[in-house]
Amino acid sequence: MMQQYVIEVDDTVIEQQVVNILNDAFRREMLKRYDGIDGEVRQAVKDLIYQHKEEILERVIDRASKELVRKGLPALLERMDPK
Repeated sequence: MMQQYVIEVDDTVIEQQVVNILNDAFRREMLKRYDGIDGEVRQAVKDLIYQHKEEILERVIDRASKELVRKGLPALLERMDPK
């Protein structure tokens, strides 16, 4: 004769476990999709930067030069002025 066992489980526990499983599956699927998009965007930005590297460098150098003259030169002259 085969023994029978009865297990009582609250329905809310089962519901919560199913919801957790579905959430994990959804999260994994979304991460898989967006990781692919993120990599494509990252590569496109990298390509764009390398394509316009000289122009970007000129702009950065120009702005840095202006800031040095505007802020650095007065500070240098002030330090050189013997009081």
